Amino acid sequence: MDLHTPRTGGPLMAVEMKNNIIIHWRPHGVPLRFSKLLITNLHYINDDIDEIAGDSHAVVVFTFAAHRVFHPLTFYVHEVAKIRQSVVALLSRAPQTTVIIKSGNTAGRKNIFQSDWYMMQLNTVMREMFRDVNGVIYLDVWQMTSCHYLSENIHPGPVIVANEVKTFLSYVCPA
Repeated sequence: MDLHTPRTGGPLMAVEMKNNIIIHWRPHGVPLRFSKLLITNLHYINDDIDEIAGDSHAVVVFTFAAHRVFHPLTFYVHEVAKIRQSVVALLSRAPQTTVIIKSGNTAGRKNIFQSDWYMMQLNTVMREMFRDVNGVIYLDVWQMTSCHYLSENIHPGPVIVANEVKTFLSYVCPA
């Protein structure tokens, strides 16, 4: 589904009736880098996960990396720990729920404020903090962006996104 919407900070929902698919999207909570955003649209990932009942048809997918490169690693660890606690609680009340965490990708940035080296550290923290949580799938897309012929970009090109989606769907809709 292509929402054909401008980049905004508000929540979005897409409905595809033929296959009974509903997608809810919203930005993570602060820190955030949208120029205009209603404060009522800000939610923390862990709070949203706490509100999900979960079942065998529920798929929770999130990525938590790109805007975090501007903050200390200790801040990231604290935030991931809260998300981990919510995911563990979700899987305790609904173990058949699918939870997928998409890693960060390369951005082609090599400066002190936003570097791929630091993003790799964030990926390592996320992977390690969820390593022992049964039922969590870690979708590592780092190689898809770092080894592709397209130039590295924080928003990867269509062919890379298509590969990421196909990999994601292989977990959600196995053949």
